[in-house]
Amino acid sequence: MKPERIKSANDSNRRDFLVAAGSLALATATASSSVIAADSKHHHHGPANSNLVKTSSACTASGNACIAHCLILLGNGDTEMAECAKSVQLMMPMCQAVGYHAAADSKHLKAMLKICQNVCEECEKACRKHEDKHTECKACANSCSDMIDACKAYLKAA
Repeated sequence: MKPERIKSANDSNRRDFLVAAGSLALATATASSSVIAADSKHHHHGPANSNLVKTSSACTASGNACIAHCLILLGNGDTEMAECAKSVQLMMPMCQAVGYHAAADSKHLKAMLKICQNVCEECEKACRKHEDKHTECKACANSCSDMIDACKAYLKAA
């Protein structure tokens, strides 16, 4: 018979934090999808650089799922996920910014894409280390790869 572990207030706080973080990630991914879906009513006014907009949104959504998974594992003491979590945290705002600038056909887009490509390469590399064990990491790595390809295609055409 195993001795029962005494639960502390920190266990409840950690669990509440992880549930909240996962919920936030899901809400953000859902909101991003809703904005794109709502925009489809005006298909004749499609956003500039629509491939970059869609790819950056998909990358951010998979990053949300990945970071939520990493937080759960980190909360359970799996420090191996720290590098992955950090790289995803850096990738997501970069891809969000690229999505906004791509939709607005910003004059800064080309410069941003060079940085985004580097950030996504680092994130992909970190997530690939865990892709065999965690589907969230594999999905994030694949999305980063797609974003890297989109950046390269735009930069080549520009």
